[in-house]
Amino acid sequence: MICFMLLIGILGCKKDKLVYTTTTDVNITDYFKQSPAKFSLWTKILDLTGNSSFLNAYGAYTMFAPTNDAINLYLKDLNKTSVDQVDVAVLKDMVRFHLLSDTIRTTQFTDGKLPSLTMFGQYLITGSKNVGGITQTIINRQATLLESNIEVGNGIIHVIDHVLQPAKFSVAQLIENNPKYSIFTQALKETGFYDTLNILPANNPNDRQKFLTLIAESDSVLKVAGFNTYADLKARYSKTSDPKNPADSLHSFIAYHIIYDAKYIADIASAPSQTTMVPFEILTTQLLGTSVLINDVTFQGIHEIGATMDRPGSDNSATNGVLNSVLQHFAIKIRKPTRVDWDICDFPEMTKLTAYYKKAGYSFNITNGQPIAGWYWPGPQDLSYVFNASGSSSQGINHDYLLINLGAPNRAPYIDMRSPLIVRGKYKVWLGYRRNGSAMFQVVIDGVTLPKILDPSVYLPGGTDDVLEAQGWKHYLVDPTGNFPAKLMGVIDILTTDRHTIRLQGVKNTSAVWVDFIQFVPINDDQLWPRFNVDFSLVQKP
Repeated sequence: MICFMLLIGILGCKKDKLVYTTTTDVNITDYFKQSPAKFSLWTKILDLTGNSSFLNAYGAYTMFAPTNDAINLYLKDLNKTSVDQVDVAVLKDMVRFHLLSDTIRTTQFTDGKLPSLTMFGQYLITGSKNVGGITQTIINRQATLLESNIEVGNGIIHVIDHVLQPAKFSVAQLIENNPKYSIFTQALKETGFYDTLNILPANNPNDRQKFLTLIAESDSVLKVAGFNTYADLKARYSKTSDPKNPADSLHSFIAYHIIYDAKYIADIASAPSQTTMVPFEILTTQLLGTSVLINDVTFQGIHEIGATMDRPGSDNSATNGVLNSVLQHFAIKIRKPTRVDWDICDFPEMTKLTAYYKKAGYSFNITNGQPIAGWYWPGPQDLSYVFNASGSSSQGINHDYLLINLGAPNRAPYIDMRSPLIVRGKYKVWLGYRRNGSAMFQVVIDGVTLPKILDPSVYLPGGTDDVLEAQGWKHYLVDPTGNFPAKLMGVIDILTTDRHTIRLQGVKNTSAVWVDFIQFVPINDDQLWPRFNVDFSLVQKP
């Protein structure tokens, strides 16, 4: 009986078949092997470089795969007839430049660099062009996308019509190789920044400087600005006669043209500012139509014309970053801390709505579906612009205010707003509001929480101007009213001359907040005067 039971047990055992892949789809290598008419040469390159087995195993990759026709064009340029004639080290670099250790679909393509480096250690850029009425996707300005988003077991394949070529020169070498930048090249060398821009990422001990972007000025741009030679540039900017000295103005001038990371035109246009190699100095940037503008700002009511990025002359990939160009001369603007008076209802998305802006009796709701540049609130309720020349807002600046549903569980816990340009320095921050409700909140600037909590149900206390200031209150309007007080929210050290993120953070929730005005006053300036008429005109101290 025992022997019989053992025999039944042995016969009943069945070995399970183990599956080691996460999908039944073929992996990258096998996909190419299935289409030899299109990919036999690329398959052979993968075999020669030892990548076939690697790319047929588990992983998450994106491969830009050149067709047989593409590789034949590449071989013709090299005067070769077979991939066997190409050095294996070159082929290994080729594969690494076409491969990313990430899955990137065309939905992530932008008019700029891809979000991940290639395994070669350089970025690929994507763009588009119109050919015969058909929009084509261009990779690295070198190849056209033929097929896209082919999903295989270990990633994504995009098919291209040319072999991609990595950058061969550093940023420093790119500008030196171009004779139209002779003055700027000499300035780079004299200030020592040529060496900074000539280090390969693998050899750079400074992680922050592995990739850098230079915004260069051509000889013709400099000549329009009055600099015919490097000597002219040095005479204007070098104040220590030692351009390598970080305290020298010429050193700062060149450093102000270098920004961190590899920044193509699209990267520059998509952010309001860029950090330069001058400590605490930034470039403000904006997209106006199809033009990307640098340092084009309105400051203290005056429009300061900036420099326009030279699109055709930019987006030049280097081994360690990007070389871009501008059409006008620009330099650091020396500014002292300056008072900023901010009517928060004055933003372009509101002022262009002429049917509502400054129209009596109207209010306008702004939802997250109607975004304000640089603003964000998690909802769910709208913001409301309110104007009334004779009612509750009649005494506020420009007779309007912004109604913000802040703090309650069914309201936004906070709202982030983008300030006007504020010069680097230390400021007292005042908030003017229409007394209403009691939705307590604090002000947070660039992540720094100011100490005071505002209860907007509070009237302006009584007392003289000096007594009020000592208690952290003031009138900001010429016609004193307890309904429109200003409260000191705290002191902030603004580290960069830029537009900054101002957050109103809910603390307690019972009603909406009616905000009229935010003011930044340098700590050593008069905090009480000048004041304002309701039309926002200034009135000096009597």
